[in-house]
Amino acid sequence: MRALNWSGTENSSLRLYAKSTFCAGVLILSLAGCQSTTPLSASRSATSVGAAEASFVQFSDVPVPSGASMDLERSLVLGEKEVWIGRLVMDVGLNSSKSYDFFFAEMPRFNWVPVTTVRAETSVLSYTRGERVATIQIKKKTLGGSNISLIVSPKGSPVRAGGISQAPPEQVTISPIR
Repeated sequence: MRALNWSGTENSSLRLYAKSTFCAGVLILSLAGCQSTTPLSASRSATSVGAAEASFVQFSDVPVPSGASMDLERSLVLGEKEVWIGRLVMDVGLNSSKSYDFFFAEMPRFNWVPVTTVRAETSVLSYTRGERVATIQIKKKTLGGSNISLIVSPKGSPVRAGGISQAPPEQVTISPIR
C-alpha cells in the first residue's frame, strides 16, 4: 500500500489541479452575484387588500410581487404610468409556480383580460387591456426564485398576406368535441 505524499512531483500536479479548481469555483460564485438589479416596490391594485405596502409608481397598471428587483440591463420601457410599452424584467424571490399564481390572480385585478396561459418550465400568460397586450414569461432561477419578463405592446390590427389591414374577424364560438 502506498502512502500519500503531498510533496512528490506526482502529487504536486494534483495540488495544482485542486487549487485551480477551487479558485475557478470561487471566481464563478463571485461573478454570479454581480448582476445589475435595482429593488422595486411592490404594486397594489385598488381591490387587493394587504398585497403590498408600497406603491410601484412607475408601472401603476401591472402587479409587481413584493421584493422584486428590476434587471436594468434587460429592461426597456418607453412611456410612463398607464401608457408605457416595452419589456420589464425582474427577479423575484417566489418560485416559478408561486410567481405564476401571483400574476394569474393579480392581472385581472388591474383590469387585464386573460387571453391564454401556459404553465410549463417557462410559463407564459397573455392578457389584453384596452389597446395593449401583455405577455408574461416566468422562468425558474437556478439558485431559487424566478425571473419574470413582462412585455407590454400595442395591439396590432389583423393583416392579410399582402400587408393590408383587414376588418376584425367575426366572433367564433368554440364547442368541446363530444
